[in-house]
Amino acid sequence: MKTMVPYHFFIIWLLSLLSTATNLATLLALVNDFRRDWVLRWLRQVLMLVNMFLGILSGIFILQTVMKNMEPRLPIACVWQVENKDTAAPRAALSIAGTIAVIVGQVVTFGFATWYLHNRSNPKWLKTVQVVGLFACLAMGIGAAVRVVLESQAFGSPPAALNLQGSPEGNWSFGQLLPLLLLVLPVVSTIEIARGEELKPKSRVDEEVEDKGDMMPLYATGGRVEFQPNPVMGSATSLFKK
Repeated sequence: MKTMVPYHFFIIWLLSLLSTATNLATLLALVNDFRRDWVLRWLRQVLMLVNMFLGILSGIFILQTVMKNMEPRLPIACVWQVENKDTAAPRAALSIAGTIAVIVGQVVTFGFATWYLHNRSNPKWLKTVQVVGLFACLAMGIGAAVRVVLESQAFGSPPAALNLQGSPEGNWSFGQLLPLLLLVLPVVSTIEIARGEELKPKSRVDEEVEDKGDMMPLYATGGRVEFQPNPVMGSATSLFKK
């Protein structure tokens, strides 16, 4: 915080939004697996809470830099120390409105994701929610990626006030290429699973089998949704029982 300039902080915030969109899409697709395992479910819940807190905190920092029109070469931590300037930042109103909208959206999304994760029922309109949610995550991810491309020196053009010498961010070396190559691994795993290379236990939810069999710790209500309560605190830990 004492060395990073707002320019880089803003790019990292955009990348965090891209990561959030990816994890929300995972939640929409694999919610049945999380419901069947209370450890995975509550681990996901805690991580979503931490993610929302960090996202809101980062958004507040971005909002302050815009409202105060802070010198772009100052560290982001100076946002609480600089005084308000008379000259408004370029497109300040639009930037402020967009940042506030993203912060509010994170809170609303967290609330919906919490309900979706702990909901035991399986209403008919749930498929519609999944499709709409996936398209929303796709739009969020594309929007963040486009803004990163436009803002970063590696692809677009950074603010002129930064006066960056040379093009260090545009040089793609081992440190930049390795993370991109690692992104291929989930694709490979997806193909292996689809082709049956990895055998995993079948889900009764996916196969719509009514036999409860040996899965006594799991409960099915309102459309065969398997749900494992938290054994530490009992079934009361489910935020939504109906």
